[in-house]
Amino acid sequence: MRKRGILNTCMLAAVLFIAACKTDPAPDSGFLANPERMTAQRERAPFDRAWVKPGFNKSAYTALIISKVNTEFLMENTGWSAANPENKNLSRSADELAQFTRDTFVKAFRADPNKRFEIVDRPGHGVAVLELAIVELVPSKAVLGALGLAAPFARAPLVAVGSKVGGSGTCVAIEGRLRDSFTRETLMMFADREEPPFRIINAKAVTWYGDAKDSIEAWANQLVELANTPKDVEVKDASNFTLNPW
Repeated sequence: MRKRGILNTCMLAAVLFIAACKTDPAPDSGFLANPERMTAQRERAPFDRAWVKPGFNKSAYTALIISKVNTEFLMENTGWSAANPENKNLSRSADELAQFTRDTFVKAFRADPNKRFEIVDRPGHGVAVLELAIVELVPSKAVLGALGLAAPFARAPLVAVGSKVGGSGTCVAIEGRLRDSFTRETLMMFADREEPPFRIINAKAVTWYGDAKDSIEAWANQLVELANTPKDVEVKDASNFTLNPW
């Protein structure tokens, strides 16, 4: 009983501590054109910044192409390649992260019970293109040490054990845009930086990007919800605490 009480107290303290913290928005990576158009729109979207083309009618689109996810800005701008020049596994891991991200967004839209968008692979009438980039990924010092990686010169501070993510590990940032598949006109843009949910036991931090999977899954589900709800409905941010070690 005493051990259970101590565990409950630690969990409550962790939740209260994390709830008081907020991750700062990431700097613009260069992936998006005209990022200055984006602003915080928390009354609608759970992202740091977003922009929607004035007069954009999302009902005019019924299908979606999800492009290969860009990791060039992650590897070069934030310093992973320079910090670990001999580690060829990093490039392969970046490709795995890109594939995981695309697969996650495809899965989320295909699992949508409303079937708001059909996932297709060719441009056409009523087809939009979703382009995504993982632009920042900063594991904790503990994760870096365990994997034998050098810290990148990323634009976010490394997260130390005992900090606001409790050592669980990763700060990750994404940028995205929605385009018309024919005209290539930008219809919507967003940018967000997240930390993974706090875990008492973290079984995900076995790769440099493992903790980022929670945030990527949350972003995919949030975009599905935005696609299915009117513009006056607030889509909530993801929880920053979980008891699930996976």
